[in-house]
Amino acid sequence: MTLQERSPRSSIGAPGLPLIGSLTILGILLLYAGSFPGIGPLWILPVLLTFFVLGVVWFVRLAVELFTPERRPGVRRDLLRWVAPLIIVFPLLALGSQGEPERSRFALSEGSFEKVARSVLAGDANWKMGPGRLGLFDVSWAERYGNTVRFALAGGWDGIYERGVIWSPQGEPQLPEEEEFEADVEHYQGSWYLWNENF
Repeated sequence: MTLQERSPRSSIGAPGLPLIGSLTILGILLLYAGSFPGIGPLWILPVLLTFFVLGVVWFVRLAVELFTPERRPGVRRDLLRWVAPLIIVFPLLALGSQGEPERSRFALSEGSFEKVARSVLAGDANWKMGPGRLGLFDVSWAERYGNTVRFALAGGWDGIYERGVIWSPQGEPQLPEEEEFEADVEHYQGSWYLWNENF
């Protein structure tokens, strides 16, 4: 009895569910990170690195298939699987680069933030709020200072300093002088300003 030798694989094969699924999940994570007003969380950097590595893996596999003549028929046969990562990645990158996730998420949440801010300005001058949820954002804390209300966005910090939004209908807001770190403030839209602590 002789053992039949296995013939070598003629192809690396088109991307499968692990590669396509990983790129999809990473693309969604990048959109989520990009949905924070200002800069997203610190974990965006490892996600971008992983995204890049998976893209290199896809490109190298495709190059090997294309530049080996006996493997080219496999590329034509599985063309949809080869282009699936591009079909997934390019629209996600286009949305993210245009700032659409950030604009959409804040637009859907703005009414909740403004409702709280207006009711606060009509009430207690020493108002403070603990962790909660407003619209599509988790808020670490919020406080009134003069005629403004500042919201610290949970998950919008990068592990070093906090960031968030300020509702200030009377123009650029003043921040408390007893802050541990000086904050950067910039106009966002309408009565809203972005702020983040700075060393």
